[in-house]
Amino acid sequence: MSESTPGDHESYRTNLAEEQTRLARERTILSHIRTGFASFLFGVAIFGLFGDLPSNLAGGFFVLVGLVFLVTGWVSYVRSNRRTRELIEEFERPFRRW
Repeated sequence: MSESTPGDHESYRTNLAEEQTRLARERTILSHIRTGFASFLFGVAIFGLFGDLPSNLAGGFFVLVGLVFLVTGWVSYVRSNRRTRELIEEFERPFRRW
């Protein structure tokens, strides 16, 4: 069995923490998208099954809520990717030679 230094353990724990954060961010984005699709489809189903005014209003509400969740999920995804690229760029800047 090989011996490792304390720095190796700290680096490993840091990598695990970064991966845990990335996965949590992905789960949040996917939950926005899943909720958006479910709400949107539920609203469309209400529109299709019933034809009276209260059903149309409820269907419209769920379609709107679904669209809001889809848009917020997309915005969250874009912001997350932009921030990740900025952090990587900031981290790698001192190591560039050109």
